[in-house]
Amino acid sequence: MTKHLFLAFPLAMLVACGGSHPEHDKMMADHQAMLTADSANKATADQMKQAAQGFLDAWWTGKTDGLDAVVAESFTTHMSMPGVTSTGVQKLKDMIAMSSAAFSENKAEDLHLTAEGDRVILHYRWKGKNTGAMGEGMPATNASVDVNCVDILRFENGKIVEHWGYMEEMKMMEQLGMMGGAGDQAKK
Repeated sequence: MTKHLFLAFPLAMLVACGGSHPEHDKMMADHQAMLTADSANKATADQMKQAAQGFLDAWWTGKTDGLDAVVAESFTTHMSMPGVTSTGVQKLKDMIAMSSAAFSENKAEDLHLTAEGDRVILHYRWKGKNTGAMGEGMPATNASVDVNCVDILRFENGKIVEHWGYMEEMKMMEQLGMMGGAGDQAKK
């Protein structure tokens, strides 16, 4: 009999409380809100990664149609190219056109996309061939380049608004024969 009373007590407490408790209800509502926020953040991160991939694809293909859908009109880059004086998304399009005129056979390998907060970080290995002039006094060398690059993209309202880019520029210039490098030392 004591055993039955011991088991009946928790059941009686649940019935007496009406099955609902304000702290429990708040905890469950907070938990549901966190799940919803996590789901929204995941969707946003995936959308940012897709936009970043579109940004990178434009560089490799030279095709800037549709870039306005992922890049804000007020776009700012902290990686300038000599001779490009435009601003905003037009500056990006002009930089892509200049790069596409100078390099062909562009490929990105070992692409890593990481999204956190309002930023996407792209780390990749770029391979291309210098088949066009890179600006005044820099004719085509027909040499291939193989360098590591990192791009950081900041997003607002689902669009890329800011860009930082880093690459192994000295290594690229050595590969193009525009700067002495390790190969020159071996020849001496």
